Amino acid sequence: MVTRVFLLASSVLLLLLALSAGLQRLGLAYPPAGLAMEHGPLMVAAFFGALIALERAVGLNQAWTYLPPIFMVIGGFLLTLGQPLGYPALLVGSLLYVAVAAYIYRLQPADFTQAMGTGAVLLFFGNVAWILFKNPAWAALLWAGYLVLIVAGERLELSRFVPKPARASWQFAAAEGIALVGMLLFPFAPGVFARVAGLGFVLLALWLLRYDIAWVNLKREGVHKFMGISLLTGYVWLLLGGALLLIYGLPYGGLMYDAILHSIYVGFVFAMVFGHAPVIFPAVLRLSIRFHPLAYGPLWLLHLSLIVRIYADLAPAPELRAAAGFWNALSIVLYFLITAVVSLGGLRERRSL
Repeated sequence: MVTRVFLLASSVLLLLLALSAGLQRLGLAYPPAGLAMEHGPLMVAAFFGALIALERAVGLNQAWTYLPPIFMVIGGFLLTLGQPLGYPALLVGSLLYVAVAAYIYRLQPADFTQAMGTGAVLLFFGNVAWILFKNPAWAALLWAGYLVLIVAGERLELSRFVPKPARASWQFAAAEGIALVGMLLFPFAPGVFARVAGLGFVLLALWLLRYDIAWVNLKREGVHKFMGISLLTGYVWLLLGGALLLIYGLPYGGLMYDAILHSIYVGFVFAMVFGHAPVIFPAVLRLSIRFHPLAYGPLWLLHLSLIVRIYADLAPAPELRAAAGFWNALSIVLYFLITAVVSLGGLRERRSL
């Protein structure tokens, strides 16, 4: 229990550091240098890497499976201290996570464990692209694929309980394959294969919008409805990010680069975080996480501020983009604060009974 709590708390701290680095990139935090260039690695390779690997370790309940999140947390904190040893720690952590994913697939060979295992491989390849090949655009695309396939695999698992035609299986496999071709071959012809990856993301988003069990949750109340809304709105952002990637390719920096990546990383990924947190955190902490309708506030703030950010990217309007980026970060912090306060209040109530 102590290890789980420590790793989860460390992951949340890495999230805050990653958000601070993002604000520095927008020129909203001072000094403007510092962690700015580590925003991507801290957010994806460290925070999301550790959080998702921790969830897997808790599910497996085997000591060795905690090594990936431990290495990722260590790597993330070393990066914040300016220590180059953070990079090999992240590499080792992601490679160990591939081993965990392979072990999970061996225990349960299925299309969804394959998709999540492929996502783990993309995390490792993304770290290699960033650290060894010094190619941030390729790393960003691979990291995006990691998160997309992790989520898609989890939703594919749950979609087993939703009636769907036989063609749905090969449609998912085809969309995944197209995305993988684009991501893996990106360095050989970036203008072509970024668009191939974008097509794959669009097809995965359409599959999720068509077949995901989240539609069932909309008919329920409370936390289930919140989860459904979070997931379905997140799929729309994945659809938009994939469409922008399909149309424009992936520029090496600039406002369109910001629009494409943050449609996926902020709109899609954090909508998934909001929607899955009521399930993930109880599993990790072995506690009941309470839901309060106030959670809708950060969710809509996330979406509205991201709409403004994408508009500012396309306009372009750099000052408006920076302001929207601040509200993006604030929505994430507010969500975790509301969840923590409500859950701690519920815990006190149960102890007083």
